[in-house]
Amino acid sequence: MAENFSVSELIVPGVFVRVRAEGLIRAGGISSGNIGIVGTASSLADGQTVILSDYDAARASFGEYDAYLTGESVTGTLNLVRSLQLIYQNGGRTVYARALAAAAARTDYEAAFAELLKDDINIVLAPELSYSDAVAVFGSLLESAENDGKDLIAIVGSELGGGSMADFLSTVPDNDRLIVTAPGVVSYDAAASEEVALAGTYTAAAVAGLISSLVPQSSPTNKALPGLTKLAQRFSYGELKALVSGRVLALEERQGVKVVRGITTESGAFQQITTRRIVDAAKQGIRKSSEPFIGKLNNARVRKALQGAIASFLDGMVGDEALTTYSLEVTATRDDEIGGRAVVNAVLQPTFSIDYIAVTLNLQ
Repeated sequence: MAENFSVSELIVPGVFVRVRAEGLIRAGGISSGNIGIVGTASSLADGQTVILSDYDAARASFGEYDAYLTGESVTGTLNLVRSLQLIYQNGGRTVYARALAAAAARTDYEAAFAELLKDDINIVLAPELSYSDAVAVFGSLLESAENDGKDLIAIVGSELGGGSMADFLSTVPDNDRLIVTAPGVVSYDAAASEEVALAGTYTAAAVAGLISSLVPQSSPTNKALPGLTKLAQRFSYGELKALVSGRVLALEERQGVKVVRGITTESGAFQQITTRRIVDAAKQGIRKSSEPFIGKLNNARVRKALQGAIASFLDGMVGDEALTTYSLEVTATRDDEIGGRAVVNAVLQPTFSIDYIAVTLNLQ
């Protein structure tokens, strides 16, 4: 017999069993560290998005990068694989990549990221774009993605160059989904067979690799970037203070290359990267828990099952120490029921990282 039926349709005597399985619905796994990147390469992979899990697969898909020469020489023009090398050297795992031809225009990058938004990505970057172009491209991309129910973080490398620190800091936008990094990094160039000082924009690739390897509640603060040993520029203590105060994720050479403080460019509630990522993970989990209930009956039994599915996911976040606690309620007034709405009210308390340890010494 079918596991669903209407009593009014029962004509022939028999035993009919109705099975209501809503109470078994739970959220599936969610992603928090998938990277989306666009850059130039010798092979365009037929203009398709390629899913990568290691550096060898990147080289096989897009070919080798060319030499990145410094000084008066022309710099490399095929740098997607160079960026992927930095990502994988610093902990990156799953990357969705799209290749463009050399000298691609900003509009080409915008079109490529519009395609990447169709995939399951969480972190976006384009190290070959200039700082100003990247800020402009990602500013609109992050806004439109969030409006479409997709929560992204963009990482942009800075170009300090010969300008003053104050001039650069004045260009840092206030955006809770944007991370600005500094300075440039030194990396081994296989094509040139030497170490080269890369432009500051490529630091975004190394930082993206590190962040993607961390669970949302693990802060990049004080974490070492395993694939880096040297920076293209070293800052004084005063310069580091200015950068961190200016909402820049700065790197320093200290027992390797480490992140000084893991922050976004926002000056408010989402300044810690962990807070932004924890809330995004919670939003994604609540969506995945709720979507299977669309089309179900809007009654007390089903709403209770919906609440149980969401609570199960949030309990996992508490167990993982991403949340300290939460409260949850799923309700619907009669008007909500008629309108097909169920209202989820959740109050979350994210876990914060330790950024400062204040020590008082009492001497006797």
